[in-house]
Amino acid sequence: MAYYALLVLWMGIDDRSKVALLYLSAFAPLFLATVSGVKKVPQDRIHAAYTLGASKWKMLYHIMLPSALPDIVTGLRTAIGVTYATLVAAEMVAATSGLGWMVLDASKYLRSDIVFAGIFIMAGIAILMDGLIRWFQHAKFSWVGK
Repeated sequence: MAYYALLVLWMGIDDRSKVALLYLSAFAPLFLATVSGVKKVPQDRIHAAYTLGASKWKMLYHIMLPSALPDIVTGLRTAIGVTYATLVAAEMVAATSGLGWMVLDASKYLRSDIVFAGIFIMAGIAILMDGLIRWFQHAKFSWVGK
């Protein structure tokens, strides 16, 4: 969120600055989870694949990616949460539309019904997005941690 003032100065107050801010907020958790997942790949698998004549691309596609994917999806779940919170905060700071702007604008006029409706909608969207990612994790990676 601290970068937003600079992004607005460089890119203007339109959607480009918001997209850049969302990219910056999502990059760190996703990058760190990807690096962590790649570091966790067992060396035995890597050596076995090279012994069997795997190229670097086959190694990436058949060994590294499947082994790191559970951590990458966990990073994606974290990144989506951080990005959604950043989006709402950015709408509250510098926007003329969106849920964050609606809640902030309604609070100026003491419209608590709109404020609570906006908060419940934001919470519902966040719970739905997190639930979808958790369902995907459970459906595709139920073997992780067992």
